Amino acid sequence: MSALQNFLGSSSGLAFLAFVGIILLFTLFGGRPEKSGRTTSGESPFRSLDSDGAEHELPVESEDPDFVERVKVSQYIADLMMADEWGQVGTEIADWEKHLVSAPGGARFHDVGADVALSGLQSLIDAAPHAKLEDLDEAEYEVGHFIDTHQRHPNCHVLAALTARAHLALGEACRADHWPEDMQRDVWRKMARHFLKAGEILERFDPLAYTSPLLAEAHYLQALGSPGGAHRLPELFEQWISLDPSNPMIYECHAKQLDDIETTSDETILTEAERALERTEDILGTGGYALFFLPLLDTRDGARDLLDTDLFASAMLDLASKDASQAEVNQTANALASEMRATATDCSAMNDTLYLLTRWHLKVIYPRLWTMPLDSVQSLVRSAAEAVPDDDMPVAGRAGQFSEAA
Repeated sequence: MSALQNFLGSSSGLAFLAFVGIILLFTLFGGRPEKSGRTTSGESPFRSLDSDGAEHELPVESEDPDFVERVKVSQYIADLMMADEWGQVGTEIADWEKHLVSAPGGARFHDVGADVALSGLQSLIDAAPHAKLEDLDEAEYEVGHFIDTHQRHPNCHVLAALTARAHLALGEACRADHWPEDMQRDVWRKMARHFLKAGEILERFDPLAYTSPLLAEAHYLQALGSPGGAHRLPELFEQWISLDPSNPMIYECHAKQLDDIETTSDETILTEAERALERTEDILGTGGYALFFLPLLDTRDGARDLLDTDLFASAMLDLASKDASQAEVNQTANALASEMRATATDCSAMNDTLYLLTRWHLKVIYPRLWTMPLDSVQSLVRSAAEAVPDDDMPVAGRAGQFSEAA
């Protein structure tokens, strides 16, 4: 085991924060939860590499870096909904989407806004007993409200996407395995009708023409739930990431469709990883490779055997250097440290990258975004300072260039 791995500890998993609005119960996006297979006790299983160099410790920000901004977005959209200002909802979300406005941790304002807009419908679906079709009447009525809103603003692509998503949400609620056996034929028909209606709406709205990740998501989800739509998912995934290449949520969504080794071959994984890298190279460098593999490492058997560790290490460094916020740097460093703990192997590329990432890019510690104790994180900071002298700090324009630092 390497010296670096000696101080990599663990802690209890991250909790998701909740925001309760007047008309919604909205779950805020939190940091990446603790991955499966990790030690979760408060004690670190690794010996700390403590040094006396307290001057190398970083400031600590205990508050959630995204909380205030997410609450503001949630409350703003909720207020517009309460006032029935759906045209303004569409305008605001479209503007956030156009500029990919994000909270410090990377959560997109347009994703937060869309989830708030759909939260009332989702609450009705979740509360329904699923004993008879009439149990979904209230949710059906709410979908009708989305349809009316879309018809009043037929050229607003955001409201079109929300209406399609409303149909898809109710369609998902009608999947046969949620219902008594003697009702499955009827609910299947209802499901098919809502997926068909969603497709009819989306036919008029090309995600690339509108430069809209929300439309790309709706197209992806519609294909995902439609018979015969699975073959379109790789193409729709590529389209989606081309519109918002650094959004981890997109990769996590697609990874759920790739984690079954019985239905998705290793060759398919490698091909899609290469395409994700190529599709996002201009924006993320090699970072798209890491974003593609990260959600698969804990869900797909054998995913680590497919990983090019040198490329993965370089990709993680690129993620932390391509206009990343400090919250995103914390998340990336933690993900790399967590992967090293999970594998317990001595990989020099990952060791060196974690030191470089920490030394070059980490300026403040957000303990909530780490799955190891704060003292272990500070130990990492001190050890990185010892391993990477001041003379090796990158000049402007060199940050993230792994080949120059190696």
